[in-house]
Amino acid sequence: MANRGQAQYLRLFDNSGTYLRWQAYYVNQTITWDSQQWSYHPFTADGLVGGSPGTDTGASISVPATTAAISVFEAALNLNRLCEIKMYEFDTRLTQAAPQASQLLIGAFVGEVIGISGSFASLTIKLGSSLAPVGAQAPPRKFSSTMIGAPLRI
Repeated sequence: MANRGQAQYLRLFDNSGTYLRWQAYYVNQTITWDSQQWSYHPFTADGLVGGSPGTDTGASISVPATTAAISVFEAALNLNRLCEIKMYEFDTRLTQAAPQASQLLIGAFVGEVIGISGSFASLTIKLGSSLAPVGAQAPPRKFSSTMIGAPLRI
């Protein structure tokens, strides 16, 4: 199937709202998908379709080290924000001016921003899931009500 394209969408959010929506396919365009505006920003997401269940390997995002990317992901790390990544597949023989309504969701991940590393040229943002897949212990992360829900108050 040489006529298949893949587009990735990234959303950074918490219970107060959404802080950014990026897409990495439609170069230098702001597009409308799923009734929302998605601006172009180059990024790659690793670990979406290659992991196996129960490994808690998380995912990572690589982005150019722009001032905007540094500030938004630094805030996400400090404020326990979540990052949602979705990958869609579509037929490239059809129109590519805008996202096709028939796109097929082939991968999705939601995780907390738990680490940032990189160089002068690029950033790598590590995303982790909320709980360990086995055992009674949680991984060494800060938990927020966004990740595990609001506590019951009596």
